[in-house]
Amino acid sequence: MSQHSENQEKANTGTENKPGRLGSEKRRHLIKGIGISAPLMMTVASRPVLGAQCTPSAWVSGNLSAQAEKFSCGGRSPGYWKTDPARWTGTGYVPGTCRNSRTTGICRSFNSDGTPFHRSAGGVCAGSIFGKRSMMQVLWLRRRHDNYQLGAHIVAALLNAASIPDYGMSQSDVLDMYNQLVNSGSYQPTAGFTMTAEDCVRFIRNTFD
Repeated sequence: MSQHSENQEKANTGTENKPGRLGSEKRRHLIKGIGISAPLMMTVASRPVLGAQCTPSAWVSGNLSAQAEKFSCGGRSPGYWKTDPARWTGTGYVPGTCRNSRTTGICRSFNSDGTPFHRSAGGVCAGSIFGKRSMMQVLWLRRRHDNYQLGAHIVAALLNAASIPDYGMSQSDVLDMYNQLVNSGSYQPTAGFTMTAEDCVRFIRNTFD
C-alpha cells in the first residue's frame, strides 16, 4: 500500500451516520461490556500479552511459547476498509453506493444498498442495534454511537476473514464472537476465559498489521 494510502487510512478513523438509540437495556448492557460475574471473568487486561496473537484463544491464554515470537496476523483496520470500497471486491460483501464524496475523493456517507449488518435486515449478524444500516454505514459510525467501535471492528474482522488467507478467525468465528456478545453479554473463546465487548475490540485490533 502506498504512503498516500496509509496516510489516508490513518486520517479516516472517525465517523458519520447516526443510529437510533439501542433497542433495549440489554443491548446497552452489552455495548458497555459489563455485567459479567467476577469469578468467571478473566479479562485480557489482566493477562500481559507480548506480541500479537492471531486467535482469540491464544490471545487470552497468553501462551508463553507463542509470546516469544513476533506475529503478523495480516489484518486491516476499519479505516482501511471504509475509505476504498474497491477493496471489498471478492469478499462476498457489498459496500453500497456513495451518497457524498466531498472534495477529498473519499466517500464518507453511503446509501443503504450495501450488505446489511444485521440478519434481521437481510445481513449476517444477530441483534438489531444498528437497525437497517449496512456494514459500510456501521464502519462510518461515530464512536459515541458505536461504543468501543465494536460494530466497526466486527465488520473489519469479517472482511479480513473473507479476504486474507490464514487470518486468525474465519467468518464463522467472527459471527460467533458477535452473536455470543449479543445473546449473553460476553464471548468465551475457550474454556475458562471470558471476553467483554471491549476485550473483543482490543483483540481484533491486535490482528491489524
